[in-house]
Amino acid sequence: MRPDLVVPGENEENFVVARDARVVTVPFSPIEKRFAKEKPQLMPGLQKLREELGDAEFDRLITRIHNINVSGERCLIVAESELHRTFILRDALPAISRAFNVSNIRVVTQG
Repeated sequence: MRPDLVVPGENEENFVVARDARVVTVPFSPIEKRFAKEKPQLMPGLQKLREELGDAEFDRLITRIHNINVSGERCLIVAESELHRTFILRDALPAISRAFNVSNIRVVTQG
């Protein structure tokens, strides 16, 4: 075999893992439940948004959002998928702007 040919596994470093390393899967929960603990400062905006959109639209569009960050006049929303992002942009953008008092909204997808 040629010396310059690299065989998989050859010259690889040994990877050391801590003894108690664990991967934990956490079930997805609605945004209101998560933000009540993680970001309580956004809860008034979410309540206004629920009032503006109504329960059915809020559940369809907003509860599946992965994250919302608000800084001054800017808002960043992380949607579940490209289709979900499109629905948010089409159906909820003005309501989000009024609820969080922001003028610049960016909706992105995770992944």
